[in-house]
Amino acid sequence: MVITFVFFTFFPFVLLFCQSFEWLVAAFILRGLKEFGEPTRKALIVDMAPQDRKAGMFGLYYLIRDVCVSVAAFGGAFLWQISPMTNFMVAFLFGVAGTIWFAIYGRDLSA
Repeated sequence: MVITFVFFTFFPFVLLFCQSFEWLVAAFILRGLKEFGEPTRKALIVDMAPQDRKAGMFGLYYLIRDVCVSVAAFGGAFLWQISPMTNFMVAFLFGVAGTIWFAIYGRDLSA
């Protein structure tokens, strides 16, 4: 599942250096590859939730995630005022940090 983190991480970096329409298409294909991990993420959320609260925990997860994404987008607006490169590089660096954290501390529940 760490590969989906890599796809998320490299999208802003690749997007930053797109110099043609073809590279832009390639960047968005890379972005789309993160969907390979979506069924696994959803299954983990449901599997880890208490039996009588699965739907509620699923909704709570997405509420928390979307609030964090919205705050990050708001922060991105301020970074964009510095420069688009700053915005994309900060996104990339947060992705690197998250990917490394997941690679070290993430674990298979079946183990």
